[in-house]
Amino acid sequence: MSSTISKNVALIGVGRIGTRILRALLATNQANVTVLTRSAKVNDAAHHHFFHFHPHEQPHPHKSLPSDLSSVPIVEADYNATALAAILKEHNIEIVISTVNASGLKAQYVFADAAKLSGCVKLFVPSEWGVPTEGAQYLGEDNIFGQKDAFAEYLKKIELPYTRFYTGIFIDSLPWLVGAETNHAVNVLGKGETFFSVTSEEDIGGFVAHVITAFPSSSSRLKNQSLRIQGDRITMRSLSRIYRKPLEFIPEGDEVPAKTPEEATLKTFLQIEADCGMASTGWDRRTETERGDAGSANKLWEGHVWQTVEDFAEAHRHL
Repeated sequence: MSSTISKNVALIGVGRIGTRILRALLATNQANVTVLTRSAKVNDAAHHHFFHFHPHEQPHPHKSLPSDLSSVPIVEADYNATALAAILKEHNIEIVISTVNASGLKAQYVFADAAKLSGCVKLFVPSEWGVPTEGAQYLGEDNIFGQKDAFAEYLKKIELPYTRFYTGIFIDSLPWLVGAETNHAVNVLGKGETFFSVTSEEDIGGFVAHVITAFPSSSSRLKNQSLRIQGDRITMRSLSRIYRKPLEFIPEGDEVPAKTPEEATLKTFLQIEADCGMASTGWDRRTETERGDAGSANKLWEGHVWQTVEDFAEAHRHL
């Protein structure tokens, strides 16, 4: 199924995953994209960019787009619902896609209110881009997962249709996650035998662009759905073979090797999630069990060949 009508899309965030989505949307020739960013006069401390299992993304407020995307309009605005609603209405925005990071999650509430107020937005894509978060608020999780789930509940409350995208861990970040850049080894917590979901940034961008343009915003395939994709399914142990690096088991109580204490804490947190099974896109946080539907949304991109970890490692072997 393919739409012949271009959709007007607003993108919040143009970092690594946001840029991938933007490029993919433009490649469809079925989307008019406007990038929304915080006005330069607003305190940059609250500006947000993207950190969804992406440690290498550094904040760069008001950064211009890459040269190949320079034709995409960037609209600066104060982050209040009235001003944003006027912009959304002016551009007749049908779909809002958020790729903000942890520090920007709260700002999504203003965008949601603006989208509802505009009267033209039919679908809101909240910033997920990682492991499943449904049930985190119910369990009282006081972390990024709980924050993301709480926002999804807010979208339900104001009756603003949404689509959540669960991608697992980014393939691009796996070498960092196992500390390969610090000691040239694959450093693993636990036994490293639990399977988890991974997807490349390129596939994430392509999938989002495909389903957003291929189906009507009101389609049951998108409206109030959680789309669980999976480019590959692996274990931490398997990365030793794929990356051709020795396997190092981390003693209990120690953290994953990293360049800074903050990175070590984050890597350790993510590996614990993966070791418990939570990094599978088929994970159910409420029941703490595998649902068995990891990658179930892949079928919406018929004929696509998903990039595997081995594909990615081979393509970047020289780097």
